[in-house]
Amino acid sequence: MRLLTLIATALFCSTAYSQGQFQPPRAKIQYAPDRTCDLTDLSADIDVDYEKRTITGSVTNTFVPLRAGLKSILLHAGPPIEILAVTANGNKVTFKRAERDLIVDVPNVQKGKEVKVVVRYRSNNARGTGFGSGGGGWHWISPNATNKDRVGFWTQGETRYNSDWVPTWDYPNDLATSTTRTTVPADWGLIGNGELVSETTKNGRKTAVWRMTKPHATYLLAIYGGLFDIKKDSWSGIDLWYVVPKGSGYLIDSSFGHTKDMLAFFSERLGVKYPWNKYAQCAMYDFGGGMENVTATNLGEGSLTEPRDGYYLMDSLNSHELGHQWFGDLVTCKDWGDTWLNESFATFMESIYMEHSRGANAYAHEVENNTQAYLQEARRYKRPISTRLYSDPDDMFDSHSYPKGGVVLHTLRRWLGDENFFAGLKKYLETWKHTPVESTQLRRIMTETTGINCDRFWAQWIEKPGHPVLEYTWAYAGGKLQLTVKQLQDTKDGTPVYETECKVGVFHGTSMDVKTVMLSKASETFEITTNQPSAVVLDPFQDFLREIPKYNWTETELPVIFAHAPNASDRERALGLMLGGTSIDYTLMAKVLAADNGISPAFDSLNQLANKAEPTLRTFWLSELGHKNYQRRATAVQALAKLPPDPGTVKALRAQITDASPIQVVINAINALKAWDAKGNRDVFELAAKFKDRRSRIKRAAESALK
Repeated sequence: MRLLTLIATALFCSTAYSQGQFQPPRAKIQYAPDRTCDLTDLSADIDVDYEKRTITGSVTNTFVPLRAGLKSILLHAGPPIEILAVTANGNKVTFKRAERDLIVDVPNVQKGKEVKVVVRYRSNNARGTGFGSGGGGWHWISPNATNKDRVGFWTQGETRYNSDWVPTWDYPNDLATSTTRTTVPADWGLIGNGELVSETTKNGRKTAVWRMTKPHATYLLAIYGGLFDIKKDSWSGIDLWYVVPKGSGYLIDSSFGHTKDMLAFFSERLGVKYPWNKYAQCAMYDFGGGMENVTATNLGEGSLTEPRDGYYLMDSLNSHELGHQWFGDLVTCKDWGDTWLNESFATFMESIYMEHSRGANAYAHEVENNTQAYLQEARRYKRPISTRLYSDPDDMFDSHSYPKGGVVLHTLRRWLGDENFFAGLKKYLETWKHTPVESTQLRRIMTETTGINCDRFWAQWIEKPGHPVLEYTWAYAGGKLQLTVKQLQDTKDGTPVYETECKVGVFHGTSMDVKTVMLSKASETFEITTNQPSAVVLDPFQDFLREIPKYNWTETELPVIFAHAPNASDRERALGLMLGGTSIDYTLMAKVLAADNGISPAFDSLNQLANKAEPTLRTFWLSELGHKNYQRRATAVQALAKLPPDPGTVKALRAQITDASPIQVVINAINALKAWDAKGNRDVFELAAKFKDRRSRIKRAAESALK
């Protein structure tokens, strides 16, 4: 699952920390629950009465008892469900409920002999509260004043909410095949897991049967209904479904255009082809972020994009959820204390797709942004990535499981090297496919596959809290570089003093030599034989998770790092420090930034430079209006707006106001021209007021200018 933003994750976890979800007494040691039976198949038959906001269902859970002498079988059924009747192997049986547990009496069952437990049930939500009001479980979509086609529903199972709409075993330590037979209004579309077996219409009602023939965790079961635009395609024998709300079909290509490339890249990189028979991406109203329901991902409708928003802006979300089809769906964490086996991997898969599709700068930004998102949370609390000490499974979906874990996997990748790392992942997926796993199983596989003992890595990065907090200084004399590195992290909470290899970038003019040191103490000094350095950068490729609160780069080092450092994050950081100085070389900045013209540039944001309102940069900013990156173009307009207008700049900004220009560029140009001369530019405002974009942002900006 991917939350809407990592900031949202951090804010969520701020509440978690204040309530002590990872500290006793609220937190407690938790294990996967005991299983009396093996759930082998789930088959649900559901009738949806949309007008009454009611579902009526019957589910057959097929179990195989794991031990003799069982008197009862445990299922899960949430508060929204009213149980009407239960049978076992065709015989009516008694049952009782305790919170979310449904305990079914099953006399005379035998170990290893199949038992079919059928539960008839219903849920009525006529008032629109409780069941289906949002969050997990079953969610009803309702029309609003501007959209009568805004109808339907979706389900959300993680972590334990599918049992709010279908009684079953609702924990990830048991996998099963599944079938859903769902009846909805005839004009609706209906999407489920696996293969569409049949779709029939009778008396104004449609019944769709979806079947999953490979086992999966029950929290990944899903159905979605409503009025849809659907585009179908295929990749390498895999059916592809692109599902969006009715009227949004024109957004499919710009939102999902890289799906085939993602499938090909992930399959090749992992050495394991996409493991299912279809992949549907379903954009649903009222949903935020994404959820990796097996073969049928749920995505927030608000994430859909049009081409003028930017370069395939949904790639980040889409690659995260697609990555889950291997990590989380094919191989599933056995208990929620190992949520990182799902979420850290999906975050990492998102990062390597950005590296593949956009290059090294994009990957560097992924690592840096994930690091900063985690560090924001780490100021409030720290916990091991893999832990059994928590209050509620939902608390595990924080910035430790997502961005920190993603960067720790990047750290493992850089330590092992790509060949070893991806060979280990291939073995992990092949060995444990369709199996619930623990963190130790991944560690053993990585060790056995590579021959490199991963015990210390796990002990430091996975099983203990915290991260390295580094400070470094250097001096040069007599042909020797004296590099002092301190680890400043507080170890009172169990954070270790890290033992890790660390590269050192030693610059001589524009070239960089790479040296390697071994960090292992709270403070240590390394002696390196070299010529006089022009700059020294610790961990120049950002090979591991670390925090460096203060960069002691001198004024002479900054231009070197800004222009020549191998990592985009260090270059951006150097630019920021230079702009905070007393003597700013705008000529150098313009020269270096002009060459940074890719779709994913090293310098992602130039807002600090734009705010300087430097007149000598006018030519540079005008040239940026043609940049491949839409954000850089939009920033250029903002920068020009801070300068006094001249005829050439006015002409250039007027030329940006077209129905083909990036939306934010058009809006920024309208605002600039409005501030300079609203009356003189009225003609382009009137033109822009007719432009159409999904959220009418340009129209609103133009109408504001006309007023």
